[in-house]
Amino acid sequence: MSETISNQVAALEAVMIRVEQRLDEDRKDRKSESEIINKALALDRANAEMTRSAVSAALVDISHGQADVVRRLDKIEPITDLVTSIRSKIIGGVVVLGVIGGVVWGGIIFFKEIIMGWFQ
Repeated sequence: MSETISNQVAALEAVMIRVEQRLDEDRKDRKSESEIINKALALDRANAEMTRSAVSAALVDISHGQADVVRRLDKIEPITDLVTSIRSKIIGGVVVLGVIGGVVWGGIIFFKEIIMGWFQ
């Protein structure tokens, strides 16, 4: 082999060794980055699971609270209907008595002379 070819082969061999070293470094970097990413994903999954369980517990509490409110309203509703009914009846009666009293008072005022004549 001539010296130029052997020099070229040596140069190519040096380049190949550097490329191989660079590939090894890249593999190590990629592996460490992959491990970091996997750890971060594991932490995210753990946080997501904790959040999911907290939200689930809150939803269970809300559903129990809602059931309690509905049960209380079912107990209160007949009483409020009764009170509203009685109140409406009383208000209606007072209005009717007021109208009747107004008509009677108006009649007394209008026929005052005739009524006073009866008592003399």
